Amino acid sequence: MSKTKSTTTKRQTGFGRRQFLAGAGAVAGAATFTTAGKVARAQSFPSGPVQLVVPFGTGGGSDRTMRLFAPFLSKELGVPVNVINISGGGGWKAWAEMAKWDPEENDHIIGSINLPHVLSLLDPRMKRTETLESFNFIAWHSLDPCIWAVREGDERFQTLRAFIDHVKANPNQIVMSTTAVGSDDHMGIAFAEKFVDGFRVKKVYANSDGKKIQEVIGGHTDAVAGNVGYYVPYMLDRKMRAICVLSADRSPNLPTVPTFEEVTGKRNISFAGRTFVLANGIAQNKQDIYLNAIKAAMNNPEYIMKENANRNPLAFKEGDELWKALREAEELVKSVKFWELEQ
Repeated sequence: MSKTKSTTTKRQTGFGRRQFLAGAGAVAGAATFTTAGKVARAQSFPSGPVQLVVPFGTGGGSDRTMRLFAPFLSKELGVPVNVINISGGGGWKAWAEMAKWDPEENDHIIGSINLPHVLSLLDPRMKRTETLESFNFIAWHSLDPCIWAVREGDERFQTLRAFIDHVKANPNQIVMSTTAVGSDDHMGIAFAEKFVDGFRVKKVYANSDGKKIQEVIGGHTDAVAGNVGYYVPYMLDRKMRAICVLSADRSPNLPTVPTFEEVTGKRNISFAGRTFVLANGIAQNKQDIYLNAIKAAMNNPEYIMKENANRNPLAFKEGDELWKALREAEELVKSVKFWELEQ
């Protein structure tokens, strides 16, 4: 079965390596996309509803992002776009299916893959046979930097420095809520455990942001690893306090919160990078219809405003730029080798 990648060569908006690492693909960048119009109105494809597969349960950041995007994509394709949640295995229940999609039988399905989460495939303990090339990536959608947060008012620590000092004084006693092993949330913690001397925490793995948030607010865990976009409302409600952002630069959504590097001198970069995939080998004309529809939907001013309100940085990439970003994420995971810390 052949693998089809986007062949578009014209460079759209970019976020060079520094901006990629910073997770600062500003929403304004989306406004420079070429407007594609209603790309499928005069087309016979797609001929019916399209499924948009989210590899996690309802209520998390990825689910929220895709449900917000679906009606705008539907408008461009001219058919309903239905979000389908296939959770399990830290995303792999859905991703394993995506790698096997048939280009004809599954040509009315779009998949959502999170980076660096999918790169848990590098973990030798998982014994996965897939590689990045197992998936037909057609577009990068958004890039939401990771944060660490604690309960507002926790007298033990309200800053990253105080948190790290407390962890060092109480190794393997402080509990952090995170998503699955190899996820973006877990990756940031693994980096700290590898490169910050004496930093060792217990980890509680949850399958949704909602569960993680309730764990830390309810006092069941001490801190949480999440993403800027989903967690800012809890900061505004003074239920949680962000103690660091895991990016090269401060987030414009949390301008007073330092980066991990500012406090520790260690560049700890992690993010939720959300991408779209199609079946490998899908006909090029069909892939072009989907890609043009995604670009047009992301260029919709109403959609840009909604994502801006959600504080989810749009960061479109396709073709060579997309694959460069994928490779950079892969190198990041290889540098951390989180699986060595879990043994």
